[in-house]
Amino acid sequence: MKIKSSWGIPATLLSVLFWGISFVSTKIILNDLPPVSIAFFRQFIALIPLIILMYRQKESYALKKGEIFQFIVATLFGIVLYFYFENRGLTMTTASNASMLVAAIPILTLIVESITLRKPLKLSILACILTSVLGVYFVIFETGAPDFSSKTFLGNLLVIGAMLSWILYTFLSKHLGARYSSLKMTTLQTLFSIPLFIPFVLGEIKAWKIPSLLSLGNLIFLGIFCSAFAYVLFLFGLKALGPVLPSALLNLIPVVTVLVGTIFLDEKMTLPQILGAILIVGSLTFLSIIRSREERTVPKSEA
Repeated sequence: MKIKSSWGIPATLLSVLFWGISFVSTKIILNDLPPVSIAFFRQFIALIPLIILMYRQKESYALKKGEIFQFIVATLFGIVLYFYFENRGLTMTTASNASMLVAAIPILTLIVESITLRKPLKLSILACILTSVLGVYFVIFETGAPDFSSKTFLGNLLVIGAMLSWILYTFLSKHLGARYSSLKMTTLQTLFSIPLFIPFVLGEIKAWKIPSLLSLGNLIFLGIFCSAFAYVLFLFGLKALGPVLPSALLNLIPVVTVLVGTIFLDEKMTLPQILGAILIVGSLTFLSIIRSREERTVPKSEA
């Protein structure tokens, strides 16, 4: 167990590194390919390692007839609409902004859960939510003052659309996740996403061109390392360390994006956006600490 645990943190950090760089990679590819097409081609590349993993794990592709439609709807929100909004948003906003907003998904999920399940929130969790929402405000409005006409604001708004799509996906996939392995779900949803992407890609075909070697390399990186290997590494981290530490380390994704975006894209963040970033990452970190304490105090029978 010691050997397994010692590799858990490096594996999780590597997945965080891949996912943090993914925003910058997408931004680079946008110089050669339209936004939705990037996500479309990414699925084909991701299928190669996923199918190999399915073969090695001797996983079946079979699904119950009644659950095929659920898979399709979950795929529509979790992959197709998520990348549609995120990649289109990246054409108008920075990679740093996008990663900061996406990082706030757990906070928004808590809000939706509280409303739909009529579950009251603890004061400490409510404080995390309000702090994160304030952080999102500062990231969206780069000057700190509302400006609904700016291109960056519209891009940030599209990224929020991606966040909402992902939240819907998590609720739709809850039942499926209890019945199927993460590998099987990821592989099948990647397969289902390809035909679902076609209506969104048709309008971009005229803009297709042979990508540069830099863009092609980043596209391969997105498909293999971000959609397949990062998932495997993160799952290994979950098994080695349990859910708390890997979930907390996910908060470093926007930090990675900001650093890489500054180096390779020369992106600059305004003071209000830096403040927003601190509020979002800080609230998520504090939320992880609260959950960690709650898990330690819950009796094993209840857990």
